[in-house]
Amino acid sequence: MNAAPLLLLRKFYPLYSAGDAAASTLEAVAMTHAKLFSNSVQAVHYSLHRPRYPADLYTAIVEFAASETSLAVDIACGSGQATAALAEIYDQVIGQDGSEEQLQHAVSLPNIQYQHRDAHDTGLPDQSADLVVVAQALHWFDHPKFYSEVRRILKPSGAFAAWTYALPSLVHKDHPANAVLLHLYEGVLGSYWNPKRKLVESGYRGCEPSDQDFVVVTRKYFKSSNQQTVDELIGYLQSWSAYNTYIQQQKMQPDPLVAFKQQLLKTLGTTDSTTKLQVITPLSVLLAKGPKPPAKAE
Repeated sequence: MNAAPLLLLRKFYPLYSAGDAAASTLEAVAMTHAKLFSNSVQAVHYSLHRPRYPADLYTAIVEFAASETSLAVDIACGSGQATAALAEIYDQVIGQDGSEEQLQHAVSLPNIQYQHRDAHDTGLPDQSADLVVVAQALHWFDHPKFYSEVRRILKPSGAFAAWTYALPSLVHKDHPANAVLLHLYEGVLGSYWNPKRKLVESGYRGCEPSDQDFVVVTRKYFKSSNQQTVDELIGYLQSWSAYNTYIQQQKMQPDPLVAFKQQLLKTLGTTDSTTKLQVITPLSVLLAKGPKPPAKAE
């Protein structure tokens, strides 16, 4: 990583160390999502600290799809965590996002093409994609219009996958560190989450494709487990949309992550922010195949 993003992080976030109601229009949906993730500092945190997904997730998607692996499309790809993983499986991958800031920090590989596009209007040819995925972004979309677009660009043999992760567990599910994290999530930042966050907490129940969209719709569950330092966890929390909304709206208030970090270190019985802890993240995955062609009126 070059020096510029690190200087930017240190300028705005001294903590950093290297070690809803549905939107009334499609434009409002797109602008809400893009605005929340267009902050340049947040984009750096997103690219550095958002979780990488487990290999068995992609294995399950490919096995479910059971189709060609010529072209995958990653919608709302952010900085390309899923895009890069798909590039190891598919001949070509297109990553699209509504935030140019996110795309500037995206992983670059020879078989990836990034595009600045709205999720409801990909601009891709009819029946061109073998797989369409959405990682941690489906809750932002106008679902009927988005699914219509997905069905348009998928080949008849193509498949769709969308996944989300909610609040992780720290160390293990009964460790007192989880109460510290929950207080930050609900007590401090609770009112700063967009109402669409409820869909994330439900594991995307209520926004699944219908049997009018696909022949087969199912769901799978996974867990991602990895070790992170306290500093790395702080970097991930700084990518939260609610945290960034809080910082924007409460400029005169202390950074809530200062108190969180102090309390977490105390709970862990250490003053060393390079201390590692186990972070367990539950994943809920929607899978669909057999796209039904959208009607002309859609």
